[in-house]
Amino acid sequence: MKRIVFEKCPYCNSTMLVYGYQNDSANVSTDVRGSVFGSPIEHIICRECGSIIYSRVLKPEMFKDFVNDEGKVKFDEQTKKEPPKKKDGILEIIVDD
Repeated sequence: MKRIVFEKCPYCNSTMLVYGYQNDSANVSTDVRGSVFGSPIEHIICRECGSIIYSRVLKPEMFKDFVNDEGKVKFDEQTKKEPPKKKDGILEIIVDD
């Protein structure tokens, strides 16, 4: 897994970064027609300028069945590992490579 550390906004250099969540069923689904089931979206937002610095789905495991065999093996290996507990910077997110 890859660690992404956010220390400041790349647009205005502010260190006032917060989490925000998309609501009103704005989920990412595995079906092009949309679905009731999906993963909520989490954003990291700069409180000073309002820029969305980073976005991600909160339940990436929902997409496990929609990858090739190599991707499934990699997913299974990563779910067995524990993410590092040390936190650097202001906000930190751990994502797949």
